[in-house]
This record gives sequence, structure tokens and C-alpha cells, in this order.
Amino acid sequence: MISNTPATAEIASIASCQFLENNCTLLRAHLFRQTHESLSIGAEIIESEMKGLSMLVRPVVSSFYRNVLQRDMERSTRKLVNGMIKFAAALIRDDVKTGSDEFHRRLKAKFPVYLKLDQTGRQCKRSHPNFPRLEENLKDTFEAQILGTLPILKVNMDVPIKNYPDLCRAAFKNAEECKSSLNLQTDAMLRGQAIIKEDLSILNIVVARDLIFRVLEKGFAQKIEDFNRGIDIIFS
Repeated sequence: MISNTPATAEIASIASCQFLENNCTLLRAHLFRQTHESLSIGAEIIESEMKGLSMLVRPVVSSFYRNVLQRDMERSTRKLVNGMIKFAAALIRDDVKTGSDEFHRRLKAKFPVYLKLDQTGRQCKRSHPNFPRLEENLKDTFEAQILGTLPILKVNMDVPIKNYPDLCRAAFKNAEECKSSLNLQTDAMLRGQAIIKEDLSILNIVVARDLIFRVLEKGFAQKIEDFNRGIDIIFS
């Protein structure tokens, strides 16, 4: 009797790859939407924050935010999203266990690319005395984001999932578990904000540094609320 186990294993492997690609596509589209929404929120907040500025300064600040910061954020964040999804997918394909030596080796090897694309790393001076602390925190942030991405990409159902809410419900048992994954990421980001806030001279921003940091801080706080509200809706 000839066993068909190798053929069966090959079919299962192909199916798993198809599910993984589908999950990557859904997560990528979701994160791109979130990026667009975050930039829109930032644009609204900066208009509100600029009301106290003089008519001479306001157009300079607005132009710098929209034409320099906002465009750079969108380009680099899209690259970052693509890179992290590819990285997490490779971990799954290669069956790399979280917390293993190989997992941490790959994180360490990938981190320089993450640091180059992440907005916190891009907008802060590497020569600043607080940057080493910020860099260490960004390593934690990167790991938290990968740990949050893996459960979503690992979802393997009998029928491919067609939208992000269904993907979330398949990845996490309930809203609390999903929020716990989110909080791991946002808490690390908030720690990074706190390091920056200690001395805003770390920011490599030449125009209205205090105002722009305030805009970014308020925008992130609003997005955290939106994220949690979205999770409640998904699991309601």
C-alpha cells in the first residue's frame, strides 16, 4: 500500500500559504486605512491648534506639516506596514516560535530597517542624549507590533476570511484579548512619547516643535480611543 501522506502534506501546505496570503492582504488594507484616518485626524487637530498663531506663522506651520511631515509619514508608514507583514509572514512560514533565540535573532537583524522607517525614529535626532533610551523602547515597540500581528496572520479557517472584523474574531477569543494585544503595542508607543516629551529638542523638527508634538500626541490619543471602540464593535 502506497501512502499518500506526502501529497496530503503538500496540499495542506499550499492551502496554508493561501490562507496566509489572504490574511496579509486583509491586514495590509486595514492598516493602510488606519494610516489614512490617522493623517486626517492630525490635519484636523493642527487646524484647531493653529488658531492661536499669528496670520504670518500659520501658513508656514500648515505647509510644513502637510507638505513635509504628513507626506513623509504616509510614505514611510506604508513601507513599514508592508515590511512588518512580510517579516511576520516569514516567521510563520519558517515556523519560528515567539520568544525563541531565532525569533530574537530575526528581530535584531530587522530592527535597523524598522528604525529607519518608524516615524519616532525618523523625526528624532540620533545625536540627542535621550535617543539611546528611545531606541531601546522602539525595540520593544517593534516586538510588540510583531507579536500583535502574528495571531492575525496565523488564522487558518476552512473557508478564507473575507474581511478584517472576521479575521479579528478568528484570531482573538474576545474583545479583552484583542485589546490586550493592542495595549502591548500602544503602551510601548506611549513610553516613547514620554521620553520625547522630557526634552523636545530631540525632535528633528524646525517649525513649531511644541505645537506639532502636541498635535501628534493628541492624534495618537484619539486613535487609541478609536481602536478600542472599533474592537468593541467587532466583538459586539
